[in-house]
Amino acid sequence: MAQPFSGENRDRSTPVVPGYVVRYQRYLLSRLDHFMNRAIKHPSVTVLLPVHNAAQYVGEAIESILAQTFKDFELLIIDDGSTDETPAILERYARLDPRIRLVCREARGLVATLNEGIGLARGEWIARMDADDVSVLDRLSRQLDFLKTSAFDFCGGAIECVGGWKTIWTYPTTPEGCEVQLLFGVPFAHPAIVGRRTAFAQLGYRSEFMHCEDYDLWQRAWAEGMRMANVPQVVLRYRIHSGQVTTLHRLEQAHATNIVRERHWRALLSFLSDDKSMRIIDVIGRGHGRSDDLLPALKHLLCRYPPEAKEIILFNSFRVFARLAKQDSQVLRNWISLITATQTRLLGRNLGRASVLFLLSALGIDKQSSIYVSMRRAGAVINSIIYWLKSKIK
Repeated sequence: MAQPFSGENRDRSTPVVPGYVVRYQRYLLSRLDHFMNRAIKHPSVTVLLPVHNAAQYVGEAIESILAQTFKDFELLIIDDGSTDETPAILERYARLDPRIRLVCREARGLVATLNEGIGLARGEWIARMDADDVSVLDRLSRQLDFLKTSAFDFCGGAIECVGGWKTIWTYPTTPEGCEVQLLFGVPFAHPAIVGRRTAFAQLGYRSEFMHCEDYDLWQRAWAEGMRMANVPQVVLRYRIHSGQVTTLHRLEQAHATNIVRERHWRALLSFLSDDKSMRIIDVIGRGHGRSDDLLPALKHLLCRYPPEAKEIILFNSFRVFARLAKQDSQVLRNWISLITATQTRLLGRNLGRASVLFLLSALGIDKQSSIYVSMRRAGAVINSIIYWLKSKIK
């Protein structure tokens, strides 16, 4: 009868692990499990992703967040009553990664969804994300590093546009730059923003400013003394397509935008009368009126700010003047008056803009013409090339 264990098997038997080693291994595993659960329940960042009928793009958006080099986050996805394949896609991703929190419910609109997300967020910071965009891999780490070292409340970044004009949009990198940009429009790309949860909770989004709810929030943040800026690097790939809110609701957006715009002009230039402020808004927001209505206020502003903010004022003023060139014979004279009264390092660039204004005025080109659109596209390409060259030099 064979022996149950041969001498050879006894020589190869597994050594007995001491009890204290086993207990220590169990302790380490329990602590690891504790810290993993704590990280999920108390993340540093809540990435807030509202979704509505975005089956075509939402998978790419989610994967760009899950692949971030910064890992201490939760991805809070709120499905706002989608009727396409979006819910099934979201549920599939939620099963794959415990950092995803998925809320599915009936449609309530973007403003209500954003406010709900702010209330549900568990992170110290909230990072906005849209379902049709893509975050670059180091977006969160780059923006959080900036926020923690600067003690600012909000941070955005440059964005690369895809799907339409392939260009790069940059935003102000100083609080003063954001302050003057608010005179003309938003200082951030909304889906590229990271901000303190407490600041978002204090301000909230307002339904009466639907379709420009972010512009209203940034202006009120400035009025509350909160500090904001953008990192100069690209943090997001922004998709341009026909289904965007900015494409579908242009008229409603323009009306609400002008209300916020006038509020900020009155806050920065308190000496403006009702009549003067309305004429300024007509010129900037509606393209009605004359450059004479804007010139005194612009000169006053240019005397108050450092170089980056001055260039932001001049850049936006040029765009306004270009829209007026066909109907206002004084556009070129007023532009020359503006840049010669201002000490700026970018005199060559602004003289180039004067040449463009001359062409627009002499040829009678308006903003609806194909020539004007082509010139804007060429300008966007040139700005993208300048951005690329600067990034390579650095």
